[in-house]
Amino acid sequence: MTTDAVGQRPVTYAPRSLTTLKPEKIGSWTVKRYAVSALRDAPPEHVHDFARHAVEMTLPESYPDGFSYAFSVVHEDADGCYVVVAWWSLNRVILHTRTWLGDWDDLANPAEAPGHATACVWELAAMANERDAWVRHVVRPEHPDVGAYLAATLTGRF
Repeated sequence: MTTDAVGQRPVTYAPRSLTTLKPEKIGSWTVKRYAVSALRDAPPEHVHDFARHAVEMTLPESYPDGFSYAFSVVHEDADGCYVVVAWWSLNRVILHTRTWLGDWDDLANPAEAPGHATACVWELAAMANERDAWVRHVVRPEHPDVGAYLAATLTGRF
């Protein structure tokens, strides 16, 4: 995969596997994790390692109040791997994102997606779930229910 080719390769839509993984602590951040695969039911561990590395490269220092939540969506395809890293702002209503690409032969060195690429239609399914869960369990209630937010997951073929 070359970074110039993002969004250029013809793709025929077909449902892909989307799995929610256990949240992880990365630094002082709590990160919800999703995995999309065009190749199998779930990506192997080295693909998750690629995603963790991208998350570590991306997230800023945690917030002073300790309320630091993020999510990642790793996606494996025939041409390589992608990961969307997203984190909620201190005021809890703005989502920041960065997207990374990795060649199958060099997953240790993610490259930032060119042209402001954010996510594909398969990754957006997880992102939509995150938006809805965040509003329902964190933004709307008087007292955020982080446990319910972390439990709001999405798994299936989309």
